[in-house]
Amino acid sequence: MAAPDAPNNEQTVSAAATPSAPSGLKRRWWLNIGLLAVIALLAALVIQQTDQDKKPAGPALSAIVAANISQIRIEKNEQAPIVLEKIANEWRLTAPLPARANPFNVDSLLKIISASTETRFAAVAADLANYGLDKPAARVRYNNDEIIFGALHPLKSQVYVMYKNEIALIPAFYLASPNYPYTNFISSRLFEEDRKLTMLKLPNFTLALSNGAWSRQPLDQKLSTDRLNDFAAEWQNARALSVEKYSGKAAIGEIEISSTRDAKNEKLSLGILAYKPDFILHRSDENLEYHFTEETGKRLLNISLQ
Repeated sequence: MAAPDAPNNEQTVSAAATPSAPSGLKRRWWLNIGLLAVIALLAALVIQQTDQDKKPAGPALSAIVAANISQIRIEKNEQAPIVLEKIANEWRLTAPLPARANPFNVDSLLKIISASTETRFAAVAADLANYGLDKPAARVRYNNDEIIFGALHPLKSQVYVMYKNEIALIPAFYLASPNYPYTNFISSRLFEEDRKLTMLKLPNFTLALSNGAWSRQPLDQKLSTDRLNDFAAEWQNARALSVEKYSGKAAIGEIEISSTRDAKNEKLSLGILAYKPDFILHRSDENLEYHFTEETGKRLLNISLQ
């Protein structure tokens, strides 16, 4: 009688491995289900946020009319008050020092009066500390109307404010402009918008406007009229990175400016206080110094061919 065949090892291994296939398939199923759940959750969050964005804005914080405001006063802790005044339809910083105002940042202050409110309730003196209003972060007065800024909401991106004995929640970003240092309210423009330059006497050459065209002395034939116009325009529209009260530092160079303003010819003298790491110009008539990058200083003092 023939001996039974010996078991085939390959068949045995294969047979043993076969039951594991469904287990791997299940893992993939669970992974796919998990991914679908994550996608569904993200979609729900997007839909929820979209619905929130579609919610109508709450009532405005105040009925103050921006066009009627002629003075804005900011008070913060023990710092000197910041005062802005509208003079002849132009905003100027009047305290802690006089300067032309930065219209963009003044506009940020004016937007606070119409901020949308989500919650509003009567202020109770005993509860002011709960909202940080007993020691305000800032007070902003628009003529005779005052808005007081308190604490940030612990869960929402909102800040508590008090206006006319009512407490309200408004978006937290409105707290940014009242917290600016006074220098942020100084115009970054080196020259007033209505001041038109007619001559630039720089350390190495002079640029003069005649019959609507700019010319350079000493003459440089390589420079086109368009390039000279572009160079003059860069000076006309120069904006500093920051503006500060004059430090008292002695000038190491000088630039003479001729200009017209209000149909009058006017001359200005700009002192060069530093070339690097910042290029700093001093306007003695304003008692301010304008800080530019070193690279900007090089462009303002030298005309390249491009």
